Amino acid sequence: MMDPTLLIAFITTTLLFIAAPGPSVAFATAQGLKHGRRGLFITVAGDGLGTIVHIAVAASSLATLLALSDVILPPLQIAGGIFIVWMGLQSFVAMRNGTTFRAKPADKVTFWAGFFACVSNPKAIVFFVALFPAFISADHSVLVQTLIYGAIFLLLDALSIIGYALLTMHTVNRAASRWLNPHVLTGTGLTGVGLTMIVKGYRALPGT
Repeated sequence: MMDPTLLIAFITTTLLFIAAPGPSVAFATAQGLKHGRRGLFITVAGDGLGTIVHIAVAASSLATLLALSDVILPPLQIAGGIFIVWMGLQSFVAMRNGTTFRAKPADKVTFWAGFFACVSNPKAIVFFVALFPAFISADHSVLVQTLIYGAIFLLLDALSIIGYALLTMHTVNRAASRWLNPHVLTGTGLTGVGLTMIVKGYRALPGT
């Protein structure tokens, strides 16, 4: 069913890939600080759906994925960035209005924001375009290999995001909560992530 050498190589490469925190980690951490663990886990679920989209397109057609990267990804990245900036601004509004910080998150908003942060992440696109196909063996079922590799990546990626986010949340809650308003922290973080996505998407637009 699987080539053991390729499987070990894939796991090793995935661990190295997720070792460096990206936009998904930053966004999940901000949501965790704002809404607690519930917000964090919902964000990770949205991120997981974005990863499934990457895997499905990569498995169905590499050419399609490349076309999506060139044509659809930049506008999607801009739209996702605007959405995340809007969420950041809501943190500043909540601070001004004196809203309780651990308010129940809007599950759908948090989920789809996590999805946008993942599906428009250039780092993930590069991984699934350049690396993922290299681990598929022609001697075994492509579908089975894709499902196994996909499940492994989803699990390791989710654990990585949750681990980074919980560690940061613990550090902030212990050291920074006494002098830094959490609304300011999450608002600044979300706005920064969103603006970065907007700038990257704009620069990737055809003709710019």
